[in-house]
This record gives sequence, C-alpha cells and structure tokens, in this order.
Amino acid sequence: MKCEVCNKPARKNSIVCSDHCQKIRLIVFGLADKYFPTPGCDNCLGDLHGNCTEQCDREFKKLGEFSKDLWSLVELVLARLDQEKE
Repeated sequence: MKCEVCNKPARKNSIVCSDHCQKIRLIVFGLADKYFPTPGCDNCLGDLHGNCTEQCDREFKKLGEFSKDLWSLVELVLARLDQEKE
C-alpha cells in the first residue's frame, strides 16, 4: 500500500508512511472542514446525491475543488523537498 500523502510505501496497517505525512493529512482535512464546514446537505453522502439541492451540489463541488487544490499544493511542496534532498 502507498502513503496517501507522498506515495512512498505506507507503514503496516496504515494509510501513511510517517507521522509527518499523517500531520499533513490531518491539516488538509482540517482546512477543508474549516472553510467548508457543511459540505452540502445532511443527506448528501447518504443518498448518493439523489435528493440534493442545487446549493448542496455547488457546495460539494467547491469542497472538491478546494481539496484538489490543497493536495496539489502538498504534492508540489513534497516534490520540492525531495529535490532539495538530492
């Protein structure tokens, strides 16, 4: 299994390879929760978007865009750190 943050081999029974990557992962999720505290409506994930309002759909899409941008930033920083190590 690969680390969800940096794609290195993950620790046994884990989705990350280190405490450092776990901290990054928690920060990204914390920022998503901070800036998008209610991603859509209460039933958004429960009914697979079957009864969601337009506002719910917009909020959920914005959360997805925000998360994608955050993970792109993390990947950029990690790639830069790897270059500096070499």
